[in-house]
Amino acid sequence: MMHSAAELLRELNAVDESPGIEAKRASEAGKSLLETVIAFANEPGLGGGYLLLGIERVSGADNTSYRAVGIPDPDKLQSDLATQCASTLNIPLRPQMRVDHVDGITVLVVYVPEAATVDKPVYLKATGLPRGAFRRIGSTDQRCTDDDLWALRQIDEPQPGFDAKVVDDCTIDELDPAAIAEYRRLRALVNPQAEELAYPDEELLEALLAARRIKGELKPTVAGVLLFGKPLTLRRLFPTAEVSYVRVVGTEWVSDPERRFAATLDVRKAALLSFRQIAAAIEDDLPKGFYLPPDSHQSLQEPLVPRKAFREALVNAIIHRSYRFNQPTIVVRYSDRIEFINTGYSLKPVSELGRTGPAQRNPILASIFRDVEIAEAKGSGIRTIRRVCEEYGCPPPEFISNRQGGTFTTILRLPVIEDHAAKGNKIVQASSPAAGASKAKPSNSSLEASNLNLEASKSGAQQITQASLLEALPQSIRQAVERTIGTRQSAEQLQEAIHLVCSSRPFRLDEMEVLFGRHRKYLTAKHLRPMLRDGRLALRYPYTPNHPDQAYQLLKKGDGKHD
Repeated sequence: MMHSAAELLRELNAVDESPGIEAKRASEAGKSLLETVIAFANEPGLGGGYLLLGIERVSGADNTSYRAVGIPDPDKLQSDLATQCASTLNIPLRPQMRVDHVDGITVLVVYVPEAATVDKPVYLKATGLPRGAFRRIGSTDQRCTDDDLWALRQIDEPQPGFDAKVVDDCTIDELDPAAIAEYRRLRALVNPQAEELAYPDEELLEALLAARRIKGELKPTVAGVLLFGKPLTLRRLFPTAEVSYVRVVGTEWVSDPERRFAATLDVRKAALLSFRQIAAAIEDDLPKGFYLPPDSHQSLQEPLVPRKAFREALVNAIIHRSYRFNQPTIVVRYSDRIEFINTGYSLKPVSELGRTGPAQRNPILASIFRDVEIAEAKGSGIRTIRRVCEEYGCPPPEFISNRQGGTFTTILRLPVIEDHAAKGNKIVQASSPAAGASKAKPSNSSLEASNLNLEASKSGAQQITQASLLEALPQSIRQAVERTIGTRQSAEQLQEAIHLVCSSRPFRLDEMEVLFGRHRKYLTAKHLRPMLRDGRLALRYPYTPNHPDQAYQLLKKGDGKHD
């Protein structure tokens, strides 16, 4: 049964924006309306969505609301939309439509069911694929990329994608025998009787789909070049296919290039060789601890970030990145965490990561890394990272998919170091980091801060209260802020209060929302963005806008303005 216009309007006013509801004035069936219809029909797992037409979005001083403004000719709008859905798309769609009323004003409710998987992607015939197809990402309609088309089709078998393409400007002689030998070595460790190990190199490459015969000539595929290419071949054909390991002093990215990095290692080799070298560099750089496995009396020495977790995060960054874009895979080692950043947003919603599914950007690369048991079975890598972090007593891993920026980031945090015997199976510090890393023991204050952060992450944002935030402020700032809370104030007064609280420590957006009792969209649009532009505030993580710990702070002396 379709929801009524009144029900949909109440939900919109309660949550402001919704993935499954789109409100528009829409006096006529224009392009924007059709794009939303396509997005609702395409988005996997959404179950379709509602268009509420004849509704106006009103931005107030404190929040955003929606109100009915009406449709002059609802019969014509229904007829035009039905005609466009039936004639301008690659398959005809039949949305359900009903004229309804809100406060005596005529509106139109349109329900678009999700299309069957075999019918996806739905797209505009005149535009074609991929640009004529759209997805529903959050509360927005996003034009599809080539990668999105796989996600929409949700087919379990590997798809012939970018890594299966033959590289015309390359020969078999440009592949590295050492890289092929490394595959043979690793495969023999897993299965010494594997049939392909008996093949000569050319037949082996063909069997792995690393090469294909074109008019009788064996030519490398993209996967073949990435997995087995010589360094000069990779530089010529994929100049940014390297993996960079960057060690940053402290816990934040520093804008000053003279003091930004403690060390940088750039590796441009075949993927299996790059993985081995970068994984070794990460392990050498991490402090070590003792790990007591469950039901065991024998402890093992292990990096403070579990070996299985960072190796899986690294291989995921290599095999799931998009090699269409000129940006290397980057591993950044801060003093408190490691971030793995690759081009290519997740083809699945972050909430579905860890579930077995078809969304693979480079199925040949993934298959070969699984053959040698560097990568987990399909769909298991994220689950493995989560599991081992929990087993080793580490903070839970974080996964950030940035569709607009076209990147995916995995964050592994170092556990709080304990100076006493471990309880259960947690890691206890045993040895110092490798040369070049800081050997200073964390202070009590830093340990307390880490513990507070862990407790906050466990309890959730809903535990933050206005009273607790006020209590934690210095007295002079608390008194000034208390005078502004619950009173009507000018923009200048509120910005002064924001400036004051951020002078005490970096403040997150959810904390400001609770402290000042204002909606986050209002705070962001009306105050925080202007203050960032004016240099009165800076982002704590300016190079990672969607960082889960993003906060606002005062601009540090010597730093430039952050946009």
